[in-house]
Amino acid sequence: MKRIVVLVLFLVAFSAAGASAAPVTKQNGRNAVFSSFTPICSMPAFLNYGYCNGNASMFGDVVGVLEAVQPKVGRWNLNLTFTHLSPGVSYTLWGNRTGVTPTPGSASGFFVAATSIADTAGTARFTYETTSPTNLGFDLNTTGDNVTIVTSWWSSQWLQILDRNGNLFVP
Repeated sequence: MKRIVVLVLFLVAFSAAGASAAPVTKQNGRNAVFSSFTPICSMPAFLNYGYCNGNASMFGDVVGVLEAVQPKVGRWNLNLTFTHLSPGVSYTLWGNRTGVTPTPGSASGFFVAATSIADTAGTARFTYETTSPTNLGFDLNTTGDNVTIVTSWWSSQWLQILDRNGNLFVP
């Protein structure tokens, strides 16, 4: 009889602990939050910027994917992966959450989110943790000369919180 009482108390305590813990929201699985980074050269205002030299298709093969994990309510771990970069080159991931319509020539509110060196396959990975993802956009720049390669910020593709569970999306 004592064993049954102890077992029941254990199950009740274990169930209560699990019920009070917030669920982990893992959005990435097979569906990235965002995978449509815009090559900076494809934007008319930047056609002659940096390495573009009037070529709108420059950096068109660079692919960026943003995945999100919400390990705690109100905190998001963002994982960003970019492919088709120049191997061995250092890249800086810039963030901006001003939510103000971008104007070429006026760049305020940027902060360094992370840096990485592209591996031999041309892939660079970044992680960034935030408690405030609303209006967050990113630029991937070369580190040495600070030239933007792809962007979600200049193209106004900013993160938003979709629902009360903290799922993120880009409109």
